[in-house]
Amino acid sequence: MIVKRIKTIQQGDINKVSKILKQENLSGFNAGPGPSFYGGENVQLLEKEFCDYFKCRYAVSVNSWTSGLEIAVASLRLKAGTEVICSPWSMSATVAAIANNQCTPVFADIDPLSFNINPSMIEEKITDKTGAILITEMYGQSCDIKNIIKIAKKYKLFTISDTAQAIGSKVENKFTGTHTDIGGFSFNWHKHLNCGEGGMIITNNDKLAKRMMMLRNHGEGVDGDFGHNFRMTETSASLIRDQLPRLARRIKARNLIVEQLENMVYNDKIKFPKLYNGNTHVYCTLPLLVEGKKLRDKIHKSLSALYPVRKTFSRGPLNLLKACSGFHRKMPIAEQIPNMLLDFDMNYAYTNRDIGIIADFLNNSTYTH
Repeated sequence: MIVKRIKTIQQGDINKVSKILKQENLSGFNAGPGPSFYGGENVQLLEKEFCDYFKCRYAVSVNSWTSGLEIAVASLRLKAGTEVICSPWSMSATVAAIANNQCTPVFADIDPLSFNINPSMIEEKITDKTGAILITEMYGQSCDIKNIIKIAKKYKLFTISDTAQAIGSKVENKFTGTHTDIGGFSFNWHKHLNCGEGGMIITNNDKLAKRMMMLRNHGEGVDGDFGHNFRMTETSASLIRDQLPRLARRIKARNLIVEQLENMVYNDKIKFPKLYNGNTHVYCTLPLLVEGKKLRDKIHKSLSALYPVRKTFSRGPLNLLKACSGFHRKMPIAEQIPNMLLDFDMNYAYTNRDIGIIADFLNNSTYTH
């Protein structure tokens, strides 16, 4: 590897965490009634700062976005067997959150150039059992959210955005994750904001916010629901508080790299992600589609020795997972992606020289039979 990973945690962040450790104030949560039910000082300040930044009414911190998805679905109080439409091209936590709440995942195929769920595939999946649409905003941009919201309103369905990879992206100047009933972000170690593990749920719905706050902190039967220990620590909250003001700068840096690379790549067998009208992209990773598996494999073999690039999710589309065998459906587009994808990790300090080398590989690696 000839590029270095960008250090997202700065010395000032470390100093603040050290202070928390010395005070042994690692968690401010208490499951009983009172102000501490909602967490410690840093947790509550972080949630307020997220509300201010993303212009939403409520932010609910959690110990991972996987936990966030679990209680987001639970807060809808869908009956057992309710169908939830989702994308087959996502992390397994998306479908697990549906199944773990005794609901049934129903897959709708994706747009091959954005990697996001295709609205034209959603409506045909709706039945009298459908209760919600759970969309995944892959790689760093929103779905075709306007058309998805139209469908949801038409059929009176709940909407959840799995915005783990798209924090800070926008649709017509409104942040991704704020268009749906519930949205949320991941703070996993390889995301834009990083505290190792963590997440944040956002919503403008009073009832859903209250339920998710209860479900995060045991619940103990309040309002009819038992909950979990999905609480964020003070150290995690402190790390994200320090990084949030740096988010826009990180996004800008990634966009400049992608713009430069796209301007240099002229190989018509390489496709960059399609950007929907009005959308911005934050490039959690940079996914490229390569025409033909043999050409993709050839480029990957050459580039992966020098740069952090992978072929695809190791598990492939969710509809092919053994755990999903009970509701398997063919997803022709999602099932093609593993044979075409090159996915660049954007957490590295790519120089102009690096971008030139990558562009040369992409332009000159033509496959001949």
